[in-house]
Amino acid sequence: MKRNWTKIALALGPMIMISSYVWEYARTKPAYTYLVQPWSIRGFDTIHGEIFVVAAVLLLVAGMLTASDRSMNATGSAVIVAYVILASAGFAMRYVTDDITLTLQPPMNVALSVLIAGSISLGLRGTLGESVGWLKRALPIFIPLFIAVFLLFRTTLVDTPVTITAWGLVLITMSALGAISMAAQPLTMGANRMIILSGILVSIVVMLSAGAIRQSLIDIQLMTVQESGLTDIAASYKDTQAAPGWWLAGFGAFVFWIGAVGLWANRRDIVAALARAKKQRAAAEQSAKEIQDAAEAYARDFEGAGANPA
Repeated sequence: MKRNWTKIALALGPMIMISSYVWEYARTKPAYTYLVQPWSIRGFDTIHGEIFVVAAVLLLVAGMLTASDRSMNATGSAVIVAYVILASAGFAMRYVTDDITLTLQPPMNVALSVLIAGSISLGLRGTLGESVGWLKRALPIFIPLFIAVFLLFRTTLVDTPVTITAWGLVLITMSALGAISMAAQPLTMGANRMIILSGILVSIVVMLSAGAIRQSLIDIQLMTVQESGLTDIAASYKDTQAAPGWWLAGFGAFVFWIGAVGLWANRRDIVAALARAKKQRAAAEQSAKEIQDAAEAYARDFEGAGANPA
C-alpha cells in the first residue's frame, strides 16, 4: 500500500468529490434557524453538484490513465494530454454557456504573446531530441515568434473587444499548457505534469464556486412557497455559508493533486536513475572499447617487434 499510495490518492480524490454530491453544499446560518425554506441545499439540489461529479469523473479517468505504465512513453503521454485538453473544452462547452468578451490591453498582449510563442517553441523541443540544448531548441524560435505574435496582436487586437466562446478560450489555454507539459524534461512525463495542472484547475473551480452555490440557495428559497404561504422570501447573501459538501469536494481535488505530485516525483526519480545508469553504461562501454583498442594495438606492436628483432 505504501508503494502505491500515489495511485490510491489519484482514485480516492475523485471518489471523495463524487461523494460530496449527497452532502450539503450551502446552508443558512443558524441564526435563521428554519424560518426560510429550504434551510440548506445538497449537491443533487443544484447544478453545482453535477459539475463537481463530472469534473471528478474526468479527473479519475485522467488519473488512472496516467497511473498506467503506458503513460511513460511519448505516444501514451500525448494521448493523455490530448484527452485532458478535449475533456476540459467539452466541460466548458457543457457548463459555461455565456461567451466571454476580452479587451486585450498591452500587458495582456505581452503575457499572451509569451504564452503562445513559448508553447510553440517549447513544443518543438521534443522533435529535436533530448540531447539538443535549450538554446538550440527553443530560444532561437521563441524570440522571433514572440516579436511576430506581439506585433500582430498589437495591430489587430489591442484595445479592441474580442468575443470568444468559453470552450474556445479553454481549448486555446489548455492546448498551450499541454504543449508546455509535453516539452519539459523529461519528455516522457508530459501526462504527469498535465494532471498536476488539472488538479490545480479543478481546485480553483471548486473554490470559486462557493459564491455561486450560496446564490443558488437564495434563488431556490425565492422560488419556494414558505410555510406562511408567501413566496419571494429568502435569506440575505451574507447570512448564507458554504457547507461541508463544498469543503469535501475541495478536499477531494486536493487529494488528487497530492497523488499527482507524488506520482510525478516518484517517476522523476526513476527516470533520473535510469538516465544515470544509461550514461554510466555508455561510459563503461566506451572505456571497455578503449581498453580493447589499446590491447589490440599493443598486441600488434608486440607481434611487429617479434617479427623484426633488432
